[in-house]
Amino acid sequence: MNEGRCRKRGRPWAQPHLAICHPTMGQGGSESRAMWALQALKNVAEISLVTTRPVNLLDMNRFYGTNIKMDEIHLRIPPLARLFNRLYFGDAFRAAAYQRFCRSISYQFDIMISTYNLCDFGRPGIHFLADFSWIEAVRNRLHPHPPGLRSLIHKNRTVRAAYLHLARRVSRPSGRNLFAGEDFIFANSAWSASIFRKHLGVSLKVIYPPVAQIFHAKRRENREFGFVCIGRIFPEKRIERIIDILKKVRRRGHNIHLHIIGKMNASPYSRLIHNLCRDEKKWVVMEGMLAGHEKASVLAKHRFGIHACLGEAFGIGVAEMVKAGCTTFAPIQGGPAEIIDHPSLLYNDAADAVDKIDTVLQQPILQNELQRHLEEKAKNFSVHRFKSGLLSAVEKFMKTMNIMQQ
Repeated sequence: MNEGRCRKRGRPWAQPHLAICHPTMGQGGSESRAMWALQALKNVAEISLVTTRPVNLLDMNRFYGTNIKMDEIHLRIPPLARLFNRLYFGDAFRAAAYQRFCRSISYQFDIMISTYNLCDFGRPGIHFLADFSWIEAVRNRLHPHPPGLRSLIHKNRTVRAAYLHLARRVSRPSGRNLFAGEDFIFANSAWSASIFRKHLGVSLKVIYPPVAQIFHAKRRENREFGFVCIGRIFPEKRIERIIDILKKVRRRGHNIHLHIIGKMNASPYSRLIHNLCRDEKKWVVMEGMLAGHEKASVLAKHRFGIHACLGEAFGIGVAEMVKAGCTTFAPIQGGPAEIIDHPSLLYNDAADAVDKIDTVLQQPILQNELQRHLEEKAKNFSVHRFKSGLLSAVEKFMKTMNIMQQ
């Protein structure tokens, strides 16, 4: 197929050409949606993955449980992606350049799908909400400023405004109103849909992200009396708060331990967490990045999970811990509360977390009741449900935009 030729709507063909757009294909929560979108659509459409870095599909398949081969998709990377990827504090610049590239090639595709927040394609598309990093007021309220140079940019309003203005100039927005009704936009939780409605006045349908079932849970009595947490080692994940909470729980007489699963890097925050783990090495274990059966094995060995990110739109790591059979505690504010949905497991602040964990640890019967509750909740977050919702959305979008199939 000649990718430089614009398709004519209304003419039938065997397969439409779809672009799955995800800025950076790392190993975190939002990439699960992109990988399973590729998996769901690769046999019904010609697929291109539009991202800013080369992708190791072998590693990604192992991490997310997918089975995608390089000859099954096309990879599209912006020409200047390497330059923007080297900017330590250039998130807005990278997003601007990426959206501009997506818009410049959108005429080559029948359907544009963004699996990471809204993207200005210059034409109607399908968009999946991932987080609120792009809404300044929400991001400032929910997440701490990153350390170092980024913190200076975020805290200085004048510098921040100038930086965002320059990024907008780089982006060159099309001027389209993505909320006018032509675009399909989906939230990743009812909580994120409520935030979206509050700040933008737009109601969204919910399609939960896919969480692969790769876990073979052990019986609770055969598990270690310890905790796990999963997530990127970033400031908003508040790993230091998890350590502090469980340290106080230990002081109440509970001989618990903690395994932290997440990728470390050279950032100031990673160094902070590394030092905390070193100081508490008798009961805290930094596992680093784990995937596939290695991650499943650690989860299956432990009775409890814990999360501390405030106002997270969904929380793939929380869903993974729940599906692995871990009785998981999380903040009451955000998408993870929707996954867990039980007052005994949701806390308001660190002191409340200590009290609730202490209470649950003392009551084996309550633990069993909570685990049965979570087993039912886990059924909502399956790969099958995500694929079904995605395929239905694509089919409806094609009919709405008069994109025909044989």
